Amino acid sequence: MKEDLLNTLYDYLLIFPKEKTRQTKLLNYLQNSTDEQVVDWNNFNGHIVASGFIYAKKEKKFLLLYHKDLNMYLYPGGHINSDDINVLEAAKREIFEETGLKNIEQLKLSKNELLPLDIDIHLISYNKRLNLPEHYHFDFRYLFMVDKIPKIKIDVKEHANYKWVDLNDLSKNENYGTIVTKIKKLL
Repeated sequence: MKEDLLNTLYDYLLIFPKEKTRQTKLLNYLQNSTDEQVVDWNNFNGHIVASGFIYAKKEKKFLLLYHKDLNMYLYPGGHINSDDINVLEAAKREIFEETGLKNIEQLKLSKNELLPLDIDIHLISYNKRLNLPEHYHFDFRYLFMVDKIPKIKIDVKEHANYKWVDLNDLSKNENYGTIVTKIKKLL
């Protein structure tokens, strides 16, 4: 897994060279971690997560889920499991687990299908429910599309609600800055 992640990061930086400084923490993390550490939820130096923005083409809206622990609306995604084949398959699995969606189409940026639209690094606060210390998530964020808004079946253990928002509403969330800019150029 680590080697695929490093190669994907190198490909990503070829497409987005201005992000080299922003991705320094991830590069150092990957170079100094083992395969097991990058997917270990108990590695509090950080770990890789995979996610996907879901875009309904007909309605021009994005799916957001209300996360109970974080008390905010987020795009579907989560931790990579040790049995995930790669980061893209982890994103698809997380989307299915959290929304019930299977038939999603990935917007590909290159021949390397593992290449995400964005890689975000964010600090996760202490989780009282799970008693997890503060740590970093290195989030490989993909863009997936569906033809029209489908029926959603949220994971009620993790999420309380969901909504579909347009790009203007998505732009208002400061956590989505870099990916919203990229989505605007693509759509």
